[in-house]
Amino acid sequence: MTLALALSLLVSVAAGVIVLRWVWPDPEVAWSWPLGTALGAAFGLGLSSVLLYLWMLAFGPTRGFPLVESSLLGVAAILALARARRSAHRPSPSGDRTGHPRGYLICAGGLALVAAVAAFLGLVRRQPHGEWDAWMNWDLRARMMFRGGESWSTAFSNLIPWSHPDYPLMVQSLVVRSWLYAGGETMAGPALVAAAFTFGTVLLLAAALLAFRSASQGVVASLVLVSTPFFIVHGASFYGDVPVGLFFLATFICLALDGRHGVATRRFAVLAGLATGLAMWTKNEGVMFVPAVVAGILVSGWTSGWPRARRTLAGFGLGLLPMLLVAASFKLRLAPRNDLLATLGIERTLGWIADPRRYFLTLREFVAHLATFGNNGVGSATWLLIAYLLAMGIRRRDGDRLWTATAAAALALMLVGHYIVFVTMAYDLPRLLNSSLDRLLLQLWPSILFLLFMVIRTPEEAGHSRT
Repeated sequence: MTLALALSLLVSVAAGVIVLRWVWPDPEVAWSWPLGTALGAAFGLGLSSVLLYLWMLAFGPTRGFPLVESSLLGVAAILALARARRSAHRPSPSGDRTGHPRGYLICAGGLALVAAVAAFLGLVRRQPHGEWDAWMNWDLRARMMFRGGESWSTAFSNLIPWSHPDYPLMVQSLVVRSWLYAGGETMAGPALVAAAFTFGTVLLLAAALLAFRSASQGVVASLVLVSTPFFIVHGASFYGDVPVGLFFLATFICLALDGRHGVATRRFAVLAGLATGLAMWTKNEGVMFVPAVVAGILVSGWTSGWPRARRTLAGFGLGLLPMLLVAASFKLRLAPRNDLLATLGIERTLGWIADPRRYFLTLREFVAHLATFGNNGVGSATWLLIAYLLAMGIRRRDGDRLWTATAAAALALMLVGHYIVFVTMAYDLPRLLNSSLDRLLLQLWPSILFLLFMVIRTPEEAGHSRT
């Protein structure tokens, strides 16, 4: 069973890497194995989830799925190999790499990663079923789908609205998929899915900064991420917040690639749209992410020129479209009405909008949570990062202006959107702010780190400027 679970992860990752390699705009942009593997793994997890959903629509959660998926992997591998033989290659991706990381950074990063893995395993052993939302929604829905057979769609009955049956199916379907490979339900399945998303996020952040900036920048950023206790604790809770954060991060990385190479190819904008669609397939917050990114691209057009922004937006829409169709099929065919929206009333909502205390309370909690986020017992990561920014300084590169404007605007709009939702829709506002706000910030945390470490000078650059 353990080998079968490992095979399920290997097939998903390999399929994602192969497909990404197949669509990579070679020879215009050189392939980076660290970034390609990490980014391909993220897409592989997402595409495996979508493939299983389509399979269940046609046949239900049947045991033939692993064989079909493995066969498709073989076909993709043959196509990718044929394309690779016809393509010219360059030795390395374009970036700003400036030497190797210092020994103490490698040691610190390695120790932090080992400690994070140990902590994750300890948490999973102590809570093998995850925490409350996993019992109530994510794993509950997966068990209902897996056990339902031909009646698997009853897992989305509106008779159990407290379990959020309208939530997208990324996490649940991947858990079902792991059980199909294993031949039965096992608690190791959800744990493997959670570990893949948690440590896949760390590796993707490090690999992206290695490709774009330097090895030291990647080590420092990943060190900050794995040293954020809430990230590891929440990754082991089997919730959907860390997974959606992975696809937020993948979106911005693809936009960064488009910012560097969008003149030569539109494929990275298409991949950014696909990553955003996979975020939408992971949690309802991903629905808010779509207009936030679109608005961010429009902001970048206002600051850096409309022709390039229109080109990016067209590619983004092309990549997003398939996932819009998949999500729409789920929402229209299976999902009941959202329980939060179903309980809202015009009179109550207007009363909340007109209540200034809700605005003040929400703003106060946003400021407090932002100021203390990432507290690891030493201090808030927010203030440590501000101090690091002041010490290192900002590097300016005209080629990154387009995507950094997009990312900054999208992240800011996500925060504004969450603020508006709390003010206008939250029934028990103090409780929801206390229980949900840190999780919403966690979704954005890897992307915030990526944006910061893309614009902060590397230790080598800062040291060189002082000599």
